[in-house]
Amino acid sequence: MAKKIANFHRKHVRAPLISTCMYVDEDHVFKAKTINVSQGGILISELPHVPEINAIPMMISMPIYPRFSELTFEQIKKINPQSFPKKIVKVKARMVRSFGNQTAVEKVFVNFIGCEFFYCSDEFNDYINKYIETYTSNTVYLLSLFETNSKKAEGVELLRKVASLLGYDGTMKLPLLRAKVLHDYQSLESV
Repeated sequence: MAKKIANFHRKHVRAPLISTCMYVDEDHVFKAKTINVSQGGILISELPHVPEINAIPMMISMPIYPRFSELTFEQIKKINPQSFPKKIVKVKARMVRSFGNQTAVEKVFVNFIGCEFFYCSDEFNDYINKYIETYTSNTVYLLSLFETNSKKAEGVELLRKVASLLGYDGTMKLPLLRAKVLHDYQSLESV
């Protein structure tokens, strides 16, 4: 029984990635939303089409975050999330979940697909590692803001701004926002 449970553990830490990707199937290019990324793969949603091929060429748009802990409050306030530089990474992936027994109509209702990366270049792996490391650092910074600044008006403003820059809903009630960030942090630190 213990062996079965061990098989469900993640192999890689994952970080939220609120962005887009493009993938190719036959002669068509499709756009989907990304949910999270790890060294091993990506979770995508809002697919207009479920790919029929086993090796899916993908291009993923990834924001390049600064380390927020190294910036002043004034610098953070001025940041527009749309102004983050983007890195477009190319990779091949295969669907982890099989849809072999589903009809074309059933495939329309698929919300999420997990894809596993393969044949990754060292540059790709290095960039994914750097993205996850920076996102982890920023998440730790955000969690520290909950502990130190959640009582002061300016501290709450900073906390909400950093949360929104990381892709969270900065208008959420603070306990709910903290719970969401903490959940994502646990995905960043545990394998």
